[in-house]
Amino acid sequence: MKSWIRGTWVLAAKDLRNLFLSPLFYIITGLCTIVWTLVYFLSLQEFASQATMSQFGGPQGGPNLHFVVFAKHVSIVNLVMIFAVSALSMRLFTEEKRAGTMPLLLTSPVSATQITLGKFKAGVTAAWALLAISAVYPVSLAVYSSIEWGPLATSYLGLMLVVACYVGVGMLASSLTDNTVVSVIMALILNVLLWFVGALSEASPGGAVNAVFEHLNFGAHFVNFIKGSLSVASLVFFASVMALAVFLTQRVVESARWR
Repeated sequence: MKSWIRGTWVLAAKDLRNLFLSPLFYIITGLCTIVWTLVYFLSLQEFASQATMSQFGGPQGGPNLHFVVFAKHVSIVNLVMIFAVSALSMRLFTEEKRAGTMPLLLTSPVSATQITLGKFKAGVTAAWALLAISAVYPVSLAVYSSIEWGPLATSYLGLMLVVACYVGVGMLASSLTDNTVVSVIMALILNVLLWFVGALSEASPGGAVNAVFEHLNFGAHFVNFIKGSLSVASLVFFASVMALAVFLTQRVVESARWR
């Protein structure tokens, strides 16, 4: 068992090294930082404007820092990560195929499950590295203002789970094609569709079908975390999405081994 786990981490380390040494990772990081900086600055301006209005006869109590600034920042980070992860996850399998190293990987003494989990771990680690950069923005305000750490922590926990789902879906898309453009577009479409499945609850006839679609509402589960709520149902939901994506990818890799 230890050797099996060690093999998975060896594969993950190799892929992670390739991701961090890739110019693509730093280009994506730079673009993400530009967008996050701009939107965060505008949110701070909006917060300052509302705070000023509350001092001169505006709404009592003043604006809430978490919902005016942090919640908006988390939402923008999530939106940007859909594109960023779709581009990053393309390297997990598609680049292996283009470089001609996929046959070597498939004939190596590791199982399809180890290959899949290793690549998933590498992709999640790289994506979470981007999230760590985005977390610098709200944390930096602790020097100047009192922060509600609870809702901020749950918001980022939700982001970590959502982004891990994006990685799983992107990895699945990458395993299905050897074309980088097709891989990115497929991952992007599938990740966007995750947010629209729950909308089918409005068109469903009600009853059990409606309950199923409501449970599959990606946005509703994510909003719970932003509000500072930890729901077991939401944790299980995101874990299930990840597990399904990893399982389907493992089947694709296993089938490629027998071709």
